Amino acid sequence: MDDILQDIISREEEALRIEEDAKRQALEILTEAKKKAEEVLEKSLVDGEAVAEEILRKAREEAFEEQRKHESQTQEQEAQARAKYRQKLDAAVDFIVGRIVNKSWQ
Repeated sequence: MDDILQDIISREEEALRIEEDAKRQALEILTEAKKKAEEVLEKSLVDGEAVAEEILRKAREEAFEEQRKHESQTQEQEAQARAKYRQKLDAAVDFIVGRIVNKSWQ
């Protein structure tokens, strides 16, 4: 009978040891999983910031290019307007000079 009780006690102790080992291993796995999750989260934040910065950089470049294009178009339109007004001014001067010269010779 003592042998049976000893065997039961021994098996209970073994079961408790196995249970404690399992708890310890589970805690280690959980700790490692949390650590990896934090690393993944940190990497995601860094990557997200990099992506956001790239998007902002591209948006700024596009806005700057659009502004340069608009300024170029405006300058071209102003140059065309100046050329048109210059032609009209030249025609008006020619007309006035022609009227004055023709009157003075008459």
